[in-house]
Amino acid sequence: MKPRAITDAAYERVHHRQRLRQYLIESNRIEAIFSPVNEKNVDAFEDFLNASPLTIERLGKFVRQCQRSAVLRSSPGMDVRVGNHIPPGGGPEIVAELRLILGDLPATPRGAYLTHSAYETLHPFSDGNGRSGRALWAWQMTRAGYDLSIGFLHKWYYQSLEFGRTP
Repeated sequence: MKPRAITDAAYERVHHRQRLRQYLIESNRIEAIFSPVNEKNVDAFEDFLNASPLTIERLGKFVRQCQRSAVLRSSPGMDVRVGNHIPPGGGPEIVAELRLILGDLPATPRGAYLTHSAYETLHPFSDGNGRSGRALWAWQMTRAGYDLSIGFLHKWYYQSLEFGRTP
């Protein structure tokens, strides 16, 4: 219930920031990242969600706020391995593929699902891809009119079921 002393706009702003904070906490928990989410993290996520158009530079800025040492894998030899997944090798092709991904961001749940899968398969940065991939998914989902309050895991689970059955 809203306290009487604050305006509807102020109340909505506080509630919106709480939803963003909870989303970030859940996003971190997926990867067993238990560091506290602070106002700077919420500001960075909110700035990212408000970015338009979404560019490699803007995405890179968000990634570096998640993981300071992360860089775009734009040079040959900048290879990574993530568990059993071996993404394409580093080099200019990573930049070209990321540009293609960011150039086609349909504001639909299916588009967000497919973009997230392509982004995580590419793994364009040296670190921070999981959190930035979930932020990219959130960017598309908010443009499709979805509220982030139900969280990534809940929505992604049902998207996986739905789109796994759809050709």
